[in-house]
Amino acid sequence: MMRKAIFIGLFFVALPMGLMAQEALKADTIRTELQSEFLETVGDSTDLVVAGDGTSNWFISLSGGVNSLAAEANRDYDNFVDRARLSFRLAVGKWFTPVWGFRAQMGVGKLSGHSFLLNFYNIYDHLADHTTMPSEMLPYLSEKDGITWFHRKFTYMDWSVNVMTDAVRWFTKEKKAVRLILSAGPGFAHAFASQGLSASNSFTFNGGIQLNVNLNERWDVFTEFQGTITDESFDSQIGGQPSRRNRPLEGYGGLTLGLSYKFGGRKFTRYAKVQPVTYESVRYMQPVTVVETPKEAPEEVVTSFAVRFFIDQYNIEEDQKLNIDRMARYLKKHPEARLELVGYADRETAYPSYNLKLSQRRVNTVRDYLVNECGIDPSRLIIDARGDTQRVYNEDYRWNRVVVMRLVENENNKE
Repeated sequence: MMRKAIFIGLFFVALPMGLMAQEALKADTIRTELQSEFLETVGDSTDLVVAGDGTSNWFISLSGGVNSLAAEANRDYDNFVDRARLSFRLAVGKWFTPVWGFRAQMGVGKLSGHSFLLNFYNIYDHLADHTTMPSEMLPYLSEKDGITWFHRKFTYMDWSVNVMTDAVRWFTKEKKAVRLILSAGPGFAHAFASQGLSASNSFTFNGGIQLNVNLNERWDVFTEFQGTITDESFDSQIGGQPSRRNRPLEGYGGLTLGLSYKFGGRKFTRYAKVQPVTYESVRYMQPVTVVETPKEAPEEVVTSFAVRFFIDQYNIEEDQKLNIDRMARYLKKHPEARLELVGYADRETAYPSYNLKLSQRRVNTVRDYLVNECGIDPSRLIIDARGDTQRVYNEDYRWNRVVVMRLVENENNKE
């Protein structure tokens, strides 16, 4: 009962952790859309990382492989590989942030192992004498090294809820094609009756490590090792060899290969706290130009946005993608418009030739995102890199770590 209480406690502790986990924001990179739009959406909020609407970040995976039983004294009869049997897993889950998520999974398979017959004990047998050997066991007895062994074979089904974390994202803010995903959580397992032995049930604790490779926006392929700890009576027996201390727990583990489908892709939006102050107080974070449009076709047209970077970095932060996506939406609505991308670097980063290369990498990264992620025709993009030879902003040198996006040939600007 104590072990079962511990497993139940772990379940109620682990599940809220998965729901509450979120990625910390860097205070130096606050970005919003127009302030009025931002405040209307989230108000005067604390830092938020939003996992997207609808089906975004939900996934389903199916995998198959082998599992091997580790119970009683079977390790003295054969090795872990020889005991391997087929197993399959189906999982459904969601990523709440780029780092944290959860999944609920179900597994089914077969397990096989050899037990030392002298200490046989059918814990779930309805007979008064639990040491009575059912006749169905007799065909599965064998002799080895002068000892009689029982070959236990049964089918199982299990369920578990896991907290998941992408260990690669602990060390980088960039989206990587290869991820190392760790998982752990409580569960429940059922062993079906067989060989004259009764069915059994056990609370479990499941843990795994997964190598995940992204194929495209929707599909991943992965290989995963999972191990499950169960009660000693999971295989309907207790007891080991008489010369050794009996183990209170047993379990099974194995390797699977599978596919994962992401319903809405992996899309995250980052918001940061904005106080209800004048728009000018956050102008350096989001420099914009607003052009008036004809009354008969009212539309707020943002002709310039800045994508900001950390010092000596050219990867796009999640919160900066908000601005790029906004420009992409506008380009799709206005096929006559083109977009100019000009990369800059601040003089404090390094020497001029290095800064020029850095600004080129920054503008290439933004161009690649517009083309590959947003579906913008590259012929509509004009790119330029100016290093630190020019400054966009004189108030603060840090503001020049940018790529400025500016709409050109926009018919809305023509008289």
